[in-house]
Amino acid sequence: MELIFGLFAGLAAGSVFALLGAGLVIAYRGSGVINFAHGSVAAYAAFTWDELRDMPGETGIGNEGGSIYLPWFDPIPEWGFLKALHINNLPVEIHIMTDPPAWLAMIITLAMSAFIGLLMHFLVFRPLRNSPMLAKVVGSVGIMLYLQAVALLNFGAANRADDGFWVFNSTSEPIANFIGMDDKNLPRSTPYLALAAIIIGAAAWAIYRYTRFGLATRAADENEKGATLLGYSPQFLAGLNWVISSVLAGLAGVIFLHKTMPNQLNLYVVSALAAALVGGLTSIPGAILGGLGLGAFASMGVSATSYSWWPEWLPVDGVRAFAPVLVVILVLYFRGHKLPIRGTVGLGRQPRAPATKHPMVGVGVGVAIALVMSNIFISKWESTLTMTLVAILAMLSLVVLLGFLGQISLVQWTLAGVSSFVLIRLASDGTKVRPMDFFVVWGPDLPDPIAALGGVIAAVLLGLLIGIPALRIRGVQLAVVTLAAIVAIEDLLMRNRPLMGTAAHTMNPTPKPKWFGQYVGALDEQSNQTDYWKYTVFAIIVVALAGIFVVNLRRGIIGRRFLAIRSNERAAAAAGVNVARTKMLGFGVSSFLAGLAGMLVAYKMPMVTSEFFSPFVGLAMIAFVYLGGITTVWGAVLGGMLVGGGLLSEFGSLHFEGITQAYINAVGGIGLVVNAVLTSGEGISLTITNQAKALVATMRGTTPNEGEKEEVVSTEEVNV
Repeated sequence: MELIFGLFAGLAAGSVFALLGAGLVIAYRGSGVINFAHGSVAAYAAFTWDELRDMPGETGIGNEGGSIYLPWFDPIPEWGFLKALHINNLPVEIHIMTDPPAWLAMIITLAMSAFIGLLMHFLVFRPLRNSPMLAKVVGSVGIMLYLQAVALLNFGAANRADDGFWVFNSTSEPIANFIGMDDKNLPRSTPYLALAAIIIGAAAWAIYRYTRFGLATRAADENEKGATLLGYSPQFLAGLNWVISSVLAGLAGVIFLHKTMPNQLNLYVVSALAAALVGGLTSIPGAILGGLGLGAFASMGVSATSYSWWPEWLPVDGVRAFAPVLVVILVLYFRGHKLPIRGTVGLGRQPRAPATKHPMVGVGVGVAIALVMSNIFISKWESTLTMTLVAILAMLSLVVLLGFLGQISLVQWTLAGVSSFVLIRLASDGTKVRPMDFFVVWGPDLPDPIAALGGVIAAVLLGLLIGIPALRIRGVQLAVVTLAAIVAIEDLLMRNRPLMGTAAHTMNPTPKPKWFGQYVGALDEQSNQTDYWKYTVFAIIVVALAGIFVVNLRRGIIGRRFLAIRSNERAAAAAGVNVARTKMLGFGVSSFLAGLAGMLVAYKMPMVTSEFFSPFVGLAMIAFVYLGGITTVWGAVLGGMLVGGGLLSEFGSLHFEGITQAYINAVGGIGLVVNAVLTSGEGISLTITNQAKALVATMRGTTPNEGEKEEVVSTEEVNV
């Protein structure tokens, strides 16, 4: 009976999965893009609804409710000389009326969702329609980061709680003694949510099945050129589909707000993707049924944890998070080849991955600058420098996997977290490491180098396990699997107290590491100085060696095999490259570098939390390394300086009052999209290099890039 009750109770969450999944299907059929920012659209709509319905002065940035915040931020901060110029800032807030009725608030909220959908299509995905799949994935990740940052700037850091409206509320009396169980009360809104999902899904299906617009969309989905010859504009149809998709996301965010908080909707896209995949990315009824079934399945799994036979090491949150991962992996592994791939005129040019000719010169200059900063400006910049080094090392793993091999994996920063937690567990002995520690972690008390090696090996093994689906699926499908894996790993492993220690859900105290008799931790116990100079030197050495390794990897035969697979797997196989073995090697190397980054995190911080390795931090890493240059070591260096806590971002925050991390992420999201559209993903580093070479060539009267022409042609995509 517990399982049956869990089945019905899960229909509430299943309804929002269903609506979001249907929206993903509509967007995919309209433009061939899987929108990873779909949950962020729902979250922004939920914030908009809550801000409209709040009483004056209750929440939000403004002083009264009844306002809407447009989906952008003021690009002219009020600081320094700009404040004295009295420049008219870009309008962000518009006050509608105090306490508007629910029907008016709903119309305004859905209109805001439609507006966001139009902006996404015309500003991002339409310019990227002929770009490589990596550019489209990164574009959607950029939108996700941008919407989260803008929501933080416009609505504040506090999350929201809402009682709901009409039948979708949390104040109604529950259904007592549900299915004859005296101690089980089902929330009254649950059947209404499921019914709403079914009705809305049926209406959407009817529109696409029987209307002229729906038939035109289906025609464009199958053959864009054919639809054009019939007089339909594929881009106009795509824009309308983006509007409908975003409206469904906004509707899901509003009707489900009484059961969750807006920020939690961001990662609901994982379950929504699972629902959409059940429908084959083409069937709206399949997505609706898949979402409802997924919610019921996950809730039944949670109910099963109450039985005595359930293993203690498998937590409730982990079961809830693993359900969509299991669905995604099974569907993609067994049906991935049957999923539709929207045709385009061209697949676009992959970003160049030039080999560095004189790597030791660059490494020497970088190490010298880092050492100077760590000793001269130690009071202000050493902490920022070490955070930059950690980010650079994590981004080097992305350069190998995404830039060289072309495998769109979003999970590398999470693997760094696994390495960090395993290291802590292996190096602990059950006693307090520092007097300030709140918890102790039991472990075998291994020597620090061996514990670090164990953490790195754990990251490599998990990375290889995640890489197995890449043998059958690729591109955006692999991105879906790894995004789902991020959520599952966080709840199944990093927050798992039986596996990772008593404090795994909160704060895990880190060890006092000694390598060959030398203390290399960041916290000096005698002076309480953070980022102790020996740790800084240790981090510089590790990152420098990793950079040299990646440069030589690209210059060698393995790097050329990586690029061949990135360009065309069939052509690489025809040339004698073992594609499966090379892919697994790439996942292993990338996971090794991510594991080293996790080691540096464990040595840097007195306590490690799973929030430090949250999915959004990992996505920000991908965004900024793509902005810096996903195919070069110098792109990783530049990305590490740009990311939150890096040298450039901290410099801006220090010298320009009001430039917060939210501003940096918002600008980074915009820069990410602009980079994908204008430079084909080559990033700032290669753009600067190209301009410098052009300038030198102009001064010499020669043609730039003459020596690189053959290499570029050899790595271009070919048709087999």
